[in-house]
Amino acid sequence: MPVPYEDLPVSLPDDVDFSKGGNPLETSESFINVKCPKCEKLGAKRETDTMDTFVDSSWYFFRYCDPDSRDIPYRKKILDYWGKGTFLVDQYIGGIEHAILHLIYARFWTKVARDLELHSFDEPFRRLLTQGMINKAHPFCTNCNRHIMRAELKEMMCKRCGNKNLTLKSVKMSKSYGNTVEPKEIVDKYGADAARFFILFGASPESGLEWSDEGVGFANKFIKNTFSMLVDPPEIKRKEKTIRDTLVKYILNKTIKLVTNNFEKISIRDAVNNIIQFASEFNKYKNEGVVEEIFEECREKLLLILHPIIPHITEEIWEIIGKKGFISLASWPSYNKELITLENDFKWKLINNILDDINNIKTVIRKEELDKISIIIADEWKYRFYKQLLSLINETKNQGEIIKTLMQKDYLKPHSKFISQIITKVLKNVGKYPKFTLTTNEEYNFFQDIKSMIMKKYNCEVEILIEKDSNAQKAIQSLPGKPAIIIT
Repeated sequence: MPVPYEDLPVSLPDDVDFSKGGNPLETSESFINVKCPKCEKLGAKRETDTMDTFVDSSWYFFRYCDPDSRDIPYRKKILDYWGKGTFLVDQYIGGIEHAILHLIYARFWTKVARDLELHSFDEPFRRLLTQGMINKAHPFCTNCNRHIMRAELKEMMCKRCGNKNLTLKSVKMSKSYGNTVEPKEIVDKYGADAARFFILFGASPESGLEWSDEGVGFANKFIKNTFSMLVDPPEIKRKEKTIRDTLVKYILNKTIKLVTNNFEKISIRDAVNNIIQFASEFNKYKNEGVVEEIFEECREKLLLILHPIIPHITEEIWEIIGKKGFISLASWPSYNKELITLENDFKWKLINNILDDINNIKTVIRKEELDKISIIIADEWKYRFYKQLLSLINETKNQGEIIKTLMQKDYLKPHSKFISQIITKVLKNVGKYPKFTLTTNEEYNFFQDIKSMIMKKYNCEVEILIEKDSNAQKAIQSLPGKPAIIIT
């Protein structure tokens, strides 16, 4: 018999014993033994098999919009305000079973409630993201072609065939397999932030994640290093700003833009990766010497974009460095569009490329301590030629037509052999060559600006030359954005 309408809702009991198996409600005498709602005599038994949780989760998002309603589940006016006549939920995230089962139930519930005129919108969710499973290496019997279940793990033997020569094979984490990771053990050893960081960095939300104890260790190491980097004051402070300060602000603002877009698209792994890259660059900047106001800006904004990833440690650092209030209540950082320019992007890549080239040459010549690094900037005609080449490539990829057009320029005719070689290389690797270039003088001045940084990094003499002023045979190899390098 149904419970009378006036007796609804039925409240769950407090005297439930969850330590026993089966349905916990069956342990509550006060809940089970009730009067019959028809004859009002004792001896009636209340039903303990409640509706499946999918029933509750098929409409709970409605209730969130109007949690204080006491007489009805929710008020139409409030729900329509949040639904805006179309969708109630912008982003729905769930496991693979939600992609079919729960999504069908929720859509059915939404449409029935619409037909009953309880609200006006047609669909519950605008977007669905089906999250991947966490996998872990687990004992596997190749004889029986099956994973070893939890009950067999103690003997580490397949109970079907007696095979003890088990191999490891990736399988989803499951209680039935007995291969789950106890969160408390991870938290006790590394902290909650390390586990959180590893999972968010280990895979995109919709992809499967291979669990790795080494991966959690890396996350823990990164967090410890980040803590020291952000808490310990810089040893070297400068008053005068250099190109290094401009470029660290450029990469900061570019990172904020990237991470903001990553979070909006739920590309969390990309967000973490971009943050890690900036943290590395910020650490280099700190070690090379900082302008205090730029250091503080970078530190604060790095903390803010890190906070969704490792909330506990960032909250602690926020307080340690003297920031007011909670970081969780602080505004998300904005970025300066004026700093995110092609010129700054080109210069940033130029620094990294020149350092990579120097390191590669060091590896080839097997020389740890350097005496001198000569950086030779291309002559002006090469910059003029390169800009014209890029313009022509936008019109045609025909090498013959490009060479014919370029050779009409008198200043290029003496360099026809070199030009032909460069055009061949560029056409084979169009995407690898920069679309933006500086002039000879601009590139020369740029390297003069970063000269001291290179000297400090390699602890040797550094000279910056223009190709026409160098007697080195290798000078002819210099190109716009790719100087020739001689190491002695």
